[in-house]
Amino acid sequence: MLGTLFKVLIVTLIVVAITGFIGLVIMAGVAGTHGVKRVAIPENSYLAAAAQSADYADAYRIPMEFVFYRDIHGVIQNATIKGDNEVHRSETEVVYEGKAPGLRYQVSYVLDRSVDPPTLAMVTVVKITDPGKGRYYWKAFRPIHRSLAPYMLDRLASNAPN
Repeated sequence: MLGTLFKVLIVTLIVVAITGFIGLVIMAGVAGTHGVKRVAIPENSYLAAAAQSADYADAYRIPMEFVFYRDIHGVIQNATIKGDNEVHRSETEVVYEGKAPGLRYQVSYVLDRSVDPPTLAMVTVVKITDPGKGRYYWKAFRPIHRSLAPYMLDRLASNAPN
């Protein structure tokens, strides 16, 4: 009886893991078809300097051809990742900071209306604070982040008011 229950549990975990992986691949694919691309950290970003000493940093950018945000306040209203607190805000960027097991992260949304079409970028900077726990946590979460971040940026851009 216990052996059968254990087998059912293992099969269930495998099915959930495979389904989650397929979902992440599909979400990243959808974002890619909408023009989300991985780019260098924008030089005008508040996080550009922090990215140089970070354990991990990336940025994604999406062109907003048909709908766009007029100012950073609209981005703030629709942003889904806001961390624990806001650490910086300007007319073109907002930066949030948060903590996860063994690490500290900052997420920035950069609105560039000086280009045609306007673009929205999402910058992530991760600093490991506990080498044991943080390193393992980030190794497990990094592939998820690389699929989820472009999709979340795509959703944020598509929620821009007309």
